[in-house]
Amino acid sequence: MADRTEKVDISLEDTRKWLGVESNFEGVDEVTRNDIRRKVEVYCFDCPVHYDEAVARAHGYRTLVAPVSMTPLWAMPAYWSPGEPSIFAPGLSEKSGTVRGNIPVPYSKGFNSASEVEHFEPLYPGDRLRGTSKLVEITPKRTRLGDGVFLTYETRMSKQTGELVAIQGNTGYRYDPFPKRPEAVKEAPTEPGPPSEARSEEQNPKVDWGQQLSFESVNIGDDVPPYSVWLNYQRIVMSVAVDRMWSSIHHNREAARAAGLDDIIFNTRGYEMVFEITLRRWMGLDGRLRKLGPFRMVKNSHPGDTLTCRARIVNKEVVDNLGRVHLEISVHNPRAEAARGQAIVTLPMRT
Repeated sequence: MADRTEKVDISLEDTRKWLGVESNFEGVDEVTRNDIRRKVEVYCFDCPVHYDEAVARAHGYRTLVAPVSMTPLWAMPAYWSPGEPSIFAPGLSEKSGTVRGNIPVPYSKGFNSASEVEHFEPLYPGDRLRGTSKLVEITPKRTRLGDGVFLTYETRMSKQTGELVAIQGNTGYRYDPFPKRPEAVKEAPTEPGPPSEARSEEQNPKVDWGQQLSFESVNIGDDVPPYSVWLNYQRIVMSVAVDRMWSSIHHNREAARAAGLDDIIFNTRGYEMVFEITLRRWMGLDGRLRKLGPFRMVKNSHPGDTLTCRARIVNKEVVDNLGRVHLEISVHNPRAEAARGQAIVTLPMRT
């Protein structure tokens, strides 16, 4: 936990001392059915492996399974523990819930900008996580928001029983906002997305979970059916609540605007869940999401936006008797491309 004293200025050199230093952590909570239910509730996502034990077992899981995008939730520490002083008082900084809380970070504001995660082992109710985290890269940079630095971390998460669950890389941007956005600092142009008609969430076709896609039935160049999700304040706040990502820019309009943003913004794990839902609806219950990323947030998404996720197959291969499919994946809001990246899934092969 952070010290309760007044904020001390932290220099970039203070942070550099932590490059490559590995720290250990243990998640405070075990995986529960309630957590899983609350996550799929935000997206009204009816995939049966997340709520029906019999279906999950029939498709190779031990019991109902957590969405892979939830994994970092159970690596998080407590915000507060019995015996500690209150973390809420005038003048105290708000807590972010990060597993990297011991590393001093410079600048006054921050948010996650890019992510990459490789998945190895499913998570079931009753599992607990622990692991290691380290700072691996520091890149100072001025952006349209202010002068700052990109900090990249690598986190390895394992079950308490020893099985490696995931290896995750995260890049966050720390910065001091400009008093006003100077004319000289321009936003980088965004690559336009594929032309398409405006979509609404109601256009998502119903999924027949009894149908299964095979590795042999897909081809390079195939498009994944798009998936859309509409955002309002309630949904964004519900999303950060189930992820325990309580940075103010995700739920406090005044704080978001003070940070140089137009409004509260959709969170990183929200984008990851949109990616996962899009791919799961396409690949079926026997498909597995093996890797998501690298992906990065390009533009922010706000209440009132409809996000549409699209993906396209760019390669396929057989590795260790598994049919691996490589995809490019992106999310667009009504103004621009909001996030882009890559994914790898495995599909069952015909016998």
